[in-house]
Amino acid sequence: MTTIAPDYSTRFLKLPLSRLHVLETGNGPPLIMVPATISLLENWVTLAQFMGQWMHTSFFELPGHGESEAFRQPFSSQLVALLVEQIANELGYERFNLMGFSFGGILAMRTFMQLSHRIDRLILIAPCMGHRTLRISARRAAIMRQMNILLANPKVKAKFYELIHNPRTVSSVVRVLRKLGKLENTIPLEERLLKIGPNTISVLNAQIEEIFSTEFPTKTQKFTTPCYFAMSPFDPLLDFNVTLGTIEHHFSDVSVLRLSYPFHQPPQPFTFDELNHDFGSTVASFL
Repeated sequence: MTTIAPDYSTRFLKLPLSRLHVLETGNGPPLIMVPATISLLENWVTLAQFMGQWMHTSFFELPGHGESEAFRQPFSSQLVALLVEQIANELGYERFNLMGFSFGGILAMRTFMQLSHRIDRLILIAPCMGHRTLRISARRAAIMRQMNILLANPKVKAKFYELIHNPRTVSSVVRVLRKLGKLENTIPLEERLLKIGPNTISVLNAQIEEIFSTEFPTKTQKFTTPCYFAMSPFDPLLDFNVTLGTIEHHFSDVSVLRLSYPFHQPPQPFTFDELNHDFGSTVASFL
């Protein structure tokens, strides 16, 4: 018998740091999902509904993305951690669970570091945990970081915005980005770049810098909070063993699910039924 996906609704939360576009679904203990890079609500509905089978799940578009208002100060993962705290407070959560995918791994970990006393479980799906987990050479990383520094220049940013919003030049930009960042052909970069605004470019610029500069200091005592980690050893963007080692440096209770996917991000969002088939039993046992 096919499980029916729970209904979902969207609304805006007016918080001190931003007016956020939020999706909510499901019942049970609270779960806050932090977004990956250039994430819109429409791409996360089925994953939120999947988790909504066990928890009341909230997902939000990052400030500067979609319909969420940009931060009034430069984007940083520390600000996102404060934002998650404001979300939890606004929704009346004394304690909650936290989940992150890809760049959301950095955001989730940064949030956990600040709010570990309020978080019951941490769920990390193919998480980027800093530059050491990337499958790129030091030379390629240096080139990418230098290009990102250039992108912070207002004139360069304006030219980049012009290029990605021109149907005749955006494909060339995408080819360069794919080659440098080893990004998969399955990610619809061209479609996404055509839609993003100047605020999103500024956020993306800050996110890339954080990827290349983030280090999470190891404490003398590991966190005892249960951590669920799912990732494919065949992930072309992130190194499985380095990522797992980083997580195990911080957590004493890690549940590991080795996937077999040949991609970092699926060509299109998994359906609700696919998520139940591939992850339902393991998520249920963890929760």
